[in-house]
Amino acid sequence: MDGKFLKDFRFNLFQYVKEHPGCTYEGLIEEFGSPEETFCEYVESKDEDYLISSINKKHFREWMKVGIIVACICSCLIWGLFYYRIYKESTNATINKKIIFVEEENINE
Repeated sequence: MDGKFLKDFRFNLFQYVKEHPGCTYEGLIEEFGSPEETFCEYVESKDEDYLISSINKKHFREWMKVGIIVACICSCLIWGLFYYRIYKESTNATINKKIIFVEEENINE
């Protein structure tokens, strides 16, 4: 229904502009009212339950977006810690010492 209202309103605006090619923004405001007035009339024409459910859906979608972002960040941190632990274990497992054998030469010969 919201889309139908907007399409009808846009259609009426285009029709008015076609019939009055030299119209200005002030002329549109005189004919259709200011954008604030049009919005208030639209909200007044809607049922309260419909408006409340629309607002609740919007808040639910925003919370879902936040939840998904937080879950992604947490999973990235967990993966980072996991790979860091593997890195630390691999550096401890590698041999980084050299053993040098010094043979004694016989000086008496």
